[in-house]
This record gives sequence, C-alpha cells and structure tokens, in this order.
Amino acid sequence: MTIVEFLYARLDEDERAAHAASPATGGPGRARADVAAKRRIVNEYARAYQAGVNAIGGRGAPASDDSWGALHAWRKALEHLASAYAGHPDFDPAWAVQNEGVPRR
Repeated sequence: MTIVEFLYARLDEDERAAHAASPATGGPGRARADVAAKRRIVNEYARAYQAGVNAIGGRGAPASDDSWGALHAWRKALEHLASAYAGHPDFDPAWAVQNEGVPRR
C-alpha cells in the first residue's frame, strides 16, 4: 500500500464519520471541509508525482532540481497527514515524521 492509497482510505473513513459529527465540534460541515482540504493536498501530491514520473521519461532526473524539491515538500506534507493515523494497522513506519523541533503556536 502506498502513502497515497493509505491516506485516501483514511479520508474515506473520516468522511463517513463526518456525517455523524457533533455540532459541538463544528458539525458535519466543518468535518467534511477538513476532509476535503486534506484530500486536495493528497491530490496535488499525486499530480506532482505523476508529472515527475512523466518528466523522467526513463532518461534520468529532469534538468531542474526545483521540481524534485517541490515534490519532496509535497511528500513531507503527506507524511504529516499520515502521522495522524500512526496507530492504524496499515500505517507504514517509514512514513513516520521525526520531531523537527518546530515551535507550536
């Protein structure tokens, strides 16, 4: 299972749970909006990944490292999203995000 497949499955579960969300937590509307925002992040990564694969075309890395830096940033975003599900049996420890000492607000 890839990180993209894992996240899509968890988001599908979250979306089903959003329909039963309590009004005290912002209700189903807020929960569905949260799932939709996360799904857009996963979609953007999937598009960036496919563009990178297409750019390689089997001939090595593209001329610009910028596209690989952007893809790396998207991948890190997915790892952060996946970390919320670290207790799930399908979670791959390779997706674990190390504490990078970022201050909390």
